[in-house]
Amino acid sequence: MPHTLSAHYVFTNTGAPIKNGAVTIDDADGKVLSVSTLDAETANTTFYNGIIVPGLVNAHCHLELSHLRGRVTDADSLVDFVCKMSKLGATPYQESAAKDADDMMFREGVVAVGDICNTANTANVKQNSKIRYTNFVELLGTTHQRCNADIEQYNNVYQKFSECGLSDICAVAHAPYSVCPELFGVINEINKDNRRVFSIHNQETQAENTLYINHSGEIVERFPMDLSSIPVTGKTSLQSVGEYFSYDNILLVHNIYSSAEDLDYAKGAIKNPYFVICPKSNLFLEKKIGDVPMMMQKGLTVCLGTDSLSSNDRLSMVDEMYALQNYYPEIGLEDIIKFATINGAKALGLDGCGVIAPGKNAGLVLIENIDFENMRLTSRSRSRRLV
Repeated sequence: MPHTLSAHYVFTNTGAPIKNGAVTIDDADGKVLSVSTLDAETANTTFYNGIIVPGLVNAHCHLELSHLRGRVTDADSLVDFVCKMSKLGATPYQESAAKDADDMMFREGVVAVGDICNTANTANVKQNSKIRYTNFVELLGTTHQRCNADIEQYNNVYQKFSECGLSDICAVAHAPYSVCPELFGVINEINKDNRRVFSIHNQETQAENTLYINHSGEIVERFPMDLSSIPVTGKTSLQSVGEYFSYDNILLVHNIYSSAEDLDYAKGAIKNPYFVICPKSNLFLEKKIGDVPMMMQKGLTVCLGTDSLSSNDRLSMVDEMYALQNYYPEIGLEDIIKFATINGAKALGLDGCGVIAPGKNAGLVLIENIDFENMRLTSRSRSRRLV
């Protein structure tokens, strides 16, 4: 039976937000039948106080780290955070923590996640999840021995995920500071038949750039890694490793220290770059967010992610939207919603996600407690799944 959902505004991502918008769906499968302006309420109409948006897309997450929530409560920098985490010692994986995080994301309207997997620990949770996961098996290593071990690691994760019926799997690089040219070659060989999408942490610390420019900085001084295989190029990290990105879509994650020249390089030299921002994690680790207005001015596509519960207190996309809005108040709500929906869907190559349109079944999400006078999120804004 058709059922109409309405709110103060409906953000379809196919045109301007519709004031008093109405979305009629088929209750049987949630597919959108029509989108219009609400003229009159009927017995089959439900009106909500808030805005309706498409299903949310978390473009960068580490679900397998959910059990590490609160292990480090303060950090001077990303490098400091990594060092503190390593000193804490191993904490056994807790599947219940990952399941709780997955359940929360689903309730709050997340329909798809670009998830980093260093292990197969989350296979069981994802097998039973209603969220669509793109699984990035993250490899890192700066020695020949570690490169060989990474191949075995990827094969183990791939096999376990495949046994659980999870097919959207790709090998990716951790970060320019932890992946040598040999390993980039290994990763590209693993993915020779799967060039759809690729992810890499990018310029999350300024020390990543100075590593490539002249082998100086915090990474060189504090990380217990053999960095002799990382070449001195005299260029920033992105401009040093971009030649390895031969994929349809490239997710560049964090981008806190990406300069105008880096953005120009990405736009000219990288096929379909997507700049994924994780506002709350970025503020926690580096006390700043990358220059999103400049990315927008240069016509680059921005997405949003939550990162992990090791550097965040919640995997909430609305929290990320609110944090970005407060840091860059000049960015309007319509754009921020696109960052959290259709842009992430495009980055992950997910057809049908991110829009509200007849024939689509991309999910409907209500965001409540909106400042309608200024068209902004508030500290009380929360999302919940409607469809």
